[in-house]
Amino acid sequence: MRGAAERIKLLLCVALLVASSSVLWRPAAASLEQGAVLQELLAAKWITKPLPSWVASTDPCIANWEALDCDTAGNIITLNLTHVGLKGPIPAALGKLTSLTVLDMGNDKTCKTCGPWNGVTGDLAALGTLVNLETLVLTSNELSLDYFPNAIFKLTKLKNLRVDNTLIRGGFPSQLSTLTNLQFLYLGNNSFSGPLPGAPLSTLINLRELTIWGSLFYSVCPPELGKLVNLTYLNLNKCALYGGLPPEYGNLTQLERLILYKNNLTGPIPESWRSMVKLKDFEINNNYLYGKLPTWLLQIPSLAIIRGTNNYLYGPMLPVLNKTYTPGLRNISMECNYLNGDKPAVAANITANLEYNCFTGEASTDSSCFRPQNCAVFQLSTENGLKCPECPANQHLVNSTTCICFQDAAKTSQKLGVGAVVGVAVGGAVLVAVTILLLCLFLRRRKSRSSEGSKSHPDFFSTGKEGGSLRFNSINWEVPNGVQRFTIIELINATNGFDKAHEIGEGGFGKVFVGNFPDGRVLAIKRAAPVSANEEAGHHQFRNEVLLLSRLHHKNLVRLEGFCDEGGYQVLVYEFMKLGNLHSLLHESEQGKNAGKYIMLDWYKRLEIALHVAQGLDYLHSFADPPVIHRDVKPSNILLDENLVAKVADFGISRESPEVDTHVSTRPAGTAGYFDPQYFLRRQLTPASDVYSFGVVLLELITGRRAIDLTVTSDDSNLIEWTKNQRDRNPGSVVSIVDHKLEGTYPHEMYTKLVDLALICASFERNKRPSMKYVVSVLEPLLQTAERPPQNYALQPWPSTHATRKGSPNSSSHPSTMGASDESFRTGVEYTRIEMPTIILPR
Repeated sequence: MRGAAERIKLLLCVALLVASSSVLWRPAAASLEQGAVLQELLAAKWITKPLPSWVASTDPCIANWEALDCDTAGNIITLNLTHVGLKGPIPAALGKLTSLTVLDMGNDKTCKTCGPWNGVTGDLAALGTLVNLETLVLTSNELSLDYFPNAIFKLTKLKNLRVDNTLIRGGFPSQLSTLTNLQFLYLGNNSFSGPLPGAPLSTLINLRELTIWGSLFYSVCPPELGKLVNLTYLNLNKCALYGGLPPEYGNLTQLERLILYKNNLTGPIPESWRSMVKLKDFEINNNYLYGKLPTWLLQIPSLAIIRGTNNYLYGPMLPVLNKTYTPGLRNISMECNYLNGDKPAVAANITANLEYNCFTGEASTDSSCFRPQNCAVFQLSTENGLKCPECPANQHLVNSTTCICFQDAAKTSQKLGVGAVVGVAVGGAVLVAVTILLLCLFLRRRKSRSSEGSKSHPDFFSTGKEGGSLRFNSINWEVPNGVQRFTIIELINATNGFDKAHEIGEGGFGKVFVGNFPDGRVLAIKRAAPVSANEEAGHHQFRNEVLLLSRLHHKNLVRLEGFCDEGGYQVLVYEFMKLGNLHSLLHESEQGKNAGKYIMLDWYKRLEIALHVAQGLDYLHSFADPPVIHRDVKPSNILLDENLVAKVADFGISRESPEVDTHVSTRPAGTAGYFDPQYFLRRQLTPASDVYSFGVVLLELITGRRAIDLTVTSDDSNLIEWTKNQRDRNPGSVVSIVDHKLEGTYPHEMYTKLVDLALICASFERNKRPSMKYVVSVLEPLLQTAERPPQNYALQPWPSTHATRKGSPNSSSHPSTMGASDESFRTGVEYTRIEMPTIILPR
C-alpha cells in the first residue's frame, strides 16, 4: 500500500514536471514577433550573409537562431551582427527590437576569416527606439557623416559605445555628456574638428576606457579629464593637441594605459603623475616635451612599456635597467632625445632602444632623428636646461618656467561700425576713380614695356620642348603666412645664375633647380603648372594654388617654402628632398646623381614608406581645407629626405573647381599604370582614385617591379594582374610576389596582409576600395608592432643580376628631385600621362 502511494506521488511529480516544461518551452508570441522582424531585415537585403538557422515561422529563442541570445521571457536581448555583410542604412524594422541590450554591428580588421565586411551607412535613426541598449558597437563602418548621429543621444542606458573608425566629421559631440552610464567610449580614428571639450566629458564619471584618437582638434589636453578617476585607459594620440601635460591627470590613479603620441605637446612630465602607480603602458613619443626624464617613471612597479622617442627630454637615466631598479619594465624606447650622463646597463629581459641621445662617449649622430639640433647645439642653446628650447612651428611660449607653448592665434576679422562703413564707401569711390585713371596710364605704357619686360631675364626653366612662354606679369596680393615671396634676383643668386650644376631634373613644365640661400636653407625651385592661357585667369589661378599649398601642413607632404611671380614668372619653391624620389630607389637609373646606385630598402623601411604615403594622402582627403585629390600618385611623386622619410609631392596639381563648388579638380591628370580605370567609365575622379594609385605604389614597394613593364610578356606586364596571377598559382604564399632582393628576410604573414591590402586598394570597382583613413589604420599597427631590423641605408652599386636592360623603355628612372615630380626626366622613361577635361561631383 505504501509502495503504491509512493508510485502515485512519483507519477504526479512527473506529470507536473511535464506540464510545467510544456508551459516553459511553449513558443512565446513575443519571440515569434521578433523573429518576424529579423526576417524583415533579411528580406530588405540589409543582411547579405546567409544565416541558415534563421528559418521563417520558427521561434528564434527555441530554435537557437545564430547570432542572438534571449532572456527567460523569450525576448531577444543580444544581436551580434559582426561580419554579416550589412549594407546601407539601418532598416526601421530593427527599431522594433526594443528589448535589445547588446547590438554589435562592428568589423574586426584583424580577422581574416570572419566573413563579409559590414557597411552600415546613414544617420542611424532606427536606433532611437532601442532605449534598453547597454552596448552598441559600430566599429569600422564608414558612416561618413558630417555630424554625430543624434539617435545615439537617446540611448541613456548605454555603458559601452564604440563608434570608432567611422569617418564622422564635424564638431566633437558634447551631448555625449547625457550618457552618464557610459563605462567604455571609443571614438578613435574619426575626423572631428574644433576644440576637444573637457567639461562635457568630465561628467562621465563612470568611464573606464576613453579613446578619441586621430582627429585634429588643435586644442589643449583637457585638464577636466582628471576628474574621471575610474579611467584605466586613455588614448588621445594624433589629435593635434598642444600645451603641456595636465598635472590634473595625476588624479587618475587607476590608469593603466596612457597614449598621447604624435601630438604637439610641450613642457615637462608633471611631478603629480608619479601617483599613477598602476601604469602599464606609457606612450608620449613624437611630441616636443622638454624637461628631465623622471627616474620615478622608470620605477613604477607595473610599468612595462615606455615610448618616449623624438622629444626634448634630457638628464641622466638610472645606472641600470633591471629587476631591482625597474621592476616592471620590459620595453623602453627613448631614441632621439637629449639624455646624457652614462648610458645605462640593460638586463637581458628588457628591450631598450636608447640610440641617438647624448650619452657620455657616444657620437651624437642624428641620422635617424627629426630634431632640429644636435646635442652640442641643444645644450648650448638651452644652457643645459636653464633656458627653453624654441617652440614648435606655429606656437609661442606661454610659460618660461615650464617651457610650455600654445598654438598661435589665427587672424580674426573685426566688424566695422556704421560710420566706418560709410567712410569706407566714400573713400572707396574716390579710390575707384583714381584707380581708373592710373589703369588708363598703365595700359597706355604697357605695350611699349611688355616686350622689354619679357627680355629682362631669359626663360631659365625652358627645356626647349615647350610651345611658348608660361610667364605672366606679377600682381600685388597678400602673401599667405608662412610662405616667402622670393624675387627673381634671389633665385638667380641661389642657383648661381641657374647654372647647369644646380639643375636636378626636368619637370613636366620645365627644368628643376636646387638653390642655396643665404640663411643656410637648401630649397628646390620649379615652375608651376600652366594654369590658363588667359593672363588674368592665370594670375588668379596661380594665386589660388599658392594659397591652397600654403594651407597644407603635414610631415608627409613636401612643404611649400615660397614662390616667385616677379618678371612674369610663376615659380614654386619647395623644401629640398635630398634622396630624390622613390622610383629611383626601387628601379635602376643610368642617369642622375645616383646613376648605377641604389639604397637597399629592407622590409621595414618599405612598410614605413607605405605608411608615410598613406598618412599624407589621408591628410589631403580628410583634413585639408578644402580637401584635395592628388590625381597622380606614383613613386616619382613620392620623395625622400636624408632620413628616408617619405613625403608626397605635386599635390598642388589638384585645384578648386570653378564649375562645381567643391574640393575636386576639374582637370584630372594621371599616369598610365596608376590611373583609376573607373574614370573612363564615369568621367569622375574621387578620393578612391588616389586609393587605386596608392594600391599600385604599395605593390611596387612589395614586389620591386614597375607598374607597367614593357620588357616582359603582355600577360605579366601589368603589375596588378601579375600579382593576382602569382597569388592564384601559389595560394597562401607571397614568396613569388615579394621582391627577391629581400632574400626572404621579411615577416611573411605581415607581407601577406600587405599584398591583400594593395589588391583591395587597386580594385577595379570603386566601392570595394577602402578609404585612406582605413589604410592608415591597417598599416600603423603593423609598423608599431614590427621589430625594426638593423639599419644600413647606404648607396651601393646595383648587383650585376639587375643590370640595366639597354634599349628598354622602362630600364631607367628618375634622378633626384624635390617637389616637381610629374616629370619625364632625362633618362629614357617616358611615362604616359593622361590629361582630360571633366567636372567632378562633390564627394
